[in-house]
Amino acid sequence: MKEALIVDLNGFITDVTLVDDNVSGVFPIYRELPARGTEEQPQKAVELIGYTIAVPVPEGLHLPKWDFTEERWVEGKPAGELLVQQKANKLAELKRFCTEAIEGTFTSSSLGEEHVYSFDTEAQLNFQSTKELMNMHPNFTQTSWKTRDAGVLTHTKEQFTRLWLDGQMHKTNLIEKFRRLEKELEHATSVDAVNSIRW
Repeated sequence: MKEALIVDLNGFITDVTLVDDNVSGVFPIYRELPARGTEEQPQKAVELIGYTIAVPVPEGLHLPKWDFTEERWVEGKPAGELLVQQKANKLAELKRFCTEAIEGTFTSSSLGEEHVYSFDTEAQLNFQSTKELMNMHPNFTQTSWKTRDAGVLTHTKEQFTRLWLDGQMHKTNLIEKFRRLEKELEHATSVDAVNSIRW
């Protein structure tokens, strides 16, 4: 057995049913109406109320609709609504990618050679508090900081300030990239244009 879809007279899905695996195609659904005529000669009547569609729905349709003329599934959501929905989905995707990129890693040459540093939420808080401590206490002239590629390394106050700035630029550049893509998304006038926007 496999699933088939029940649609109304406009082609929109209203329910799901099961059919044999070898069944394929479109089958009308009728409802029996109250008998007409006389008691001696009742006349049965039926009304078409929908169809069973034993044809798989292709991926990518937000509101599948059976097109009886073309005999295939098409997008049933109005283009305007679809564009709004796609823009909202794309914006959420861009925000997620931006956050993941910010909270990943960045590189800095604050020690003279390039090293990789974490910049997740905890690391960002530690960067900020360490910088504030260095500014408040003149005797706090160096700190040990963990890199992703070379373990814990000592940074002087000047080196750490450069490292902190590199971390801020890492974050700022990614936010600026997000803002550019967000503006591009705002001006997109078609679903294809929205889908072409990549992080």
